[in-house]
Amino acid sequence: MTGAQAMTDLQDAFWGTGEKLLLHHTNPWELDEALCRWGYGLGPCEAQDLLGLDKVLARYPCPVSPVLPRMVAEGRMGKSGGVGYYRYPGGGGAVVDPLIEDLILEEAWFAGIRRVELIDTALVAQMNAAVMPVVRRLTLRGTRQEDIGRLLQDALHFPADRPLVDE
Repeated sequence: MTGAQAMTDLQDAFWGTGEKLLLHHTNPWELDEALCRWGYGLGPCEAQDLLGLDKVLARYPCPVSPVLPRMVAEGRMGKSGGVGYYRYPGGGGAVVDPLIEDLILEEAWFAGIRRVELIDTALVAQMNAAVMPVVRRLTLRGTRQEDIGRLLQDALHFPADRPLVDE
């Protein structure tokens, strides 16, 4: 597995879990804030906005939730388009967009999902657990732990000074 493929696999696992959490448990800014408070340099929703939501969606042959496809269909392309999970007035920093919360709640309702709020530690634990199968594959292929750490930092903005799983 190349470094680029490993980064893509890590992001796909991480971002896919984020999509599920959004549909079932939280909103973009709460998810991003929970991860940033834990030590991530950037939350997954803002990271996807920076990459471009159309590019993120193109990576998923079968989207894990209806939220991202609907966002892209409605022209929410991320920071480059001025709106994604967040709004970017004047091309500036991310600003909470309550309309995205309405969109997520509506999609959950359409899907018959009864949303249950999760606390920050549960959100972080699920996001960290999502990448463990990829980390295990990398380890089994002989990738050094320091290289895996760098991949986590580069792909997910994972904190350099924290273990993936709290002891």
